Amino acid sequence: MKKWFFIPVLLLLTSSCTYFKNWFGAEPERLAQIGKEVLYKKDMEGLLTSALSPTDSTHLTNHYIDVWAIDNLLLKKAEEELTKEEKDVKQELADYRKSLLVFRYQKKYVESRIDTLVAQEEITDYYNNHREQFLLDAPLLKARYIKIRLQSPYLPMVRNIYRSYRLEDIQQLNRLCESSAEVYTHYEDKWLTLRQLAQDLPSQVRGDVYALRPKGHIDTRDSLYAYLVSVYDYLDEGVPAPEAFKETEIRQNILSRRKQQLLKELEKEVLKEGWNKQLIKTYKKDEK
Repeated sequence: MKKWFFIPVLLLLTSSCTYFKNWFGAEPERLAQIGKEVLYKKDMEGLLTSALSPTDSTHLTNHYIDVWAIDNLLLKKAEEELTKEEKDVKQELADYRKSLLVFRYQKKYVESRIDTLVAQEEITDYYNNHREQFLLDAPLLKARYIKIRLQSPYLPMVRNIYRSYRLEDIQQLNRLCESSAEVYTHYEDKWLTLRQLAQDLPSQVRGDVYALRPKGHIDTRDSLYAYLVSVYDYLDEGVPAPEAFKETEIRQNILSRRKQQLLKELEKEVLKEGWNKQLIKTYKKDEK
């Protein structure tokens, strides 16, 4: 009789577990566990999207588990071997919280008040007053760059005039290259570093750009293409960089100055408010 009594109870408990699991939701899939700390598969969501194959996914998962395990095992060691005093981090946490809150408030204060528009006249004034800060540590140049197939019937004509400065030749070069060149870039309004230009050349001749000088040129090839470079403006290292080349940096410097000025104004405001509202109390010697 007792056996028959336990059977429905067991069935009831089993169905209840299923019911509560459905009600509260099944536990997420586990990947690893150290003591009470559990690493769930959902903690890696988004990380596996970059995996190119199941093998990559496995390697990435194993690496993540190792990193997670090291962090938790080191924490376990610290909890076990540090003294009570060494584990007391209340002051550090309080200092960090204070710094973080002050930083966030300063950021909010500045963002709500700063003028992010920088006039061209202001950039020019800054440049003229700080030329010594913009001396070049490497040459700059403006150049024509052409990449054209060796089999192109227009290559001889392009090679014949790509170094010319005559208006008629430039116009003809534009027409030829626009229809036949794989790449045709004329950096008339843009300064380049030698390294930037070298990136467009075959690896075996990239060093040639460092020998370029005013009105210099490069005529080289690989198995498929001819690469033609003609320099028509050049600035050597040690001279001030052009204003246009440093415009972004100057704009950032001006905005940085504005931010620092706003922060100084904020400090004055809060100090004045503190005195006016008698939030600050100072003590004379021997006064309590």
